[in-house]
Amino acid sequence: MGLLKGRATITRYTVSGEPPAGFWDFIDRRVKAHAFKDIESSTEELSVGWCAINDYFDTEFAFMAYAMEPYVLLGLRVDQRRVPATLLKKYHRLEMDKAKSYLDEGRNLGRVRREELKDKARLGLLARIPPETKLYEMVWDTARGELWLGAATRKVMDLFEEHFVASFGLELTPRLPFLVARDLVAGSQMAPALEEARPWGPLAWEQGA
Repeated sequence: MGLLKGRATITRYTVSGEPPAGFWDFIDRRVKAHAFKDIESSTEELSVGWCAINDYFDTEFAFMAYAMEPYVLLGLRVDQRRVPATLLKKYHRLEMDKAKSYLDEGRNLGRVRREELKDKARLGLLARIPPETKLYEMVWDTARGELWLGAATRKVMDLFEEHFVASFGLELTPRLPFLVARDLVAGSQMAPALEEARPWGPLAWEQGA
C-alpha cells in the first residue's frame, strides 16, 4: 500500500549531496525533465517517471503543485508490459510455420532466421499488449534530508533509487532500523551497547548466542 490511504508500506531514506543554488527552480526543471513518458502506443517494455502523487495521468505539474515547502510530494509511475512465455512460444511457432511454407521441401530454417522470427513475434505482441500501470508515492522533506517511499520491494526500490539519482544528482541511503537506532542513541551511554547488540530469539540460539 502507499502513503496516502490505507496501511502504508514504507522505505525511509536519507538524502545527501548539495543541490545547486535556486533549489526550487532546480527541482522544477529536473522533475519536468524526468516526468513520466507514455508508452501506450509503442512497443517499449518499461517507462519510469514522475507524476502527481495522487494522479498518475498528471505529468504537467501546473503551479508546482508537488511543492509544499519544505516537502516535495511526487508519484513514481511505472508502466511495464510483459509477454507471457507461453504466448510468445505460440506466436513464434506461427511465424516459423509461415516462413517454412515458402521454403523448398526438405529445407529448414537456420538459427539466425528462427531468432529473427522470435523477435518479430515478440514485437508484434508488445504492440498489442497494454502496459500495466503502478504508482508509488514519495514524500521528501528537503529541510531535514529525509525521504519516504511508499514501497519496500527490492525491485521498486532499485527503480526508484536509479530514477531519483538520475533526476536530482543526490545520493540516497536507506534508513535501516539499526541506523535509525544508532542516531537516536548517539552520544548516550546506550551507544556502545547498541554496537555490541546481537540477534535475540530462536535464530540467535541456533547460532550459539
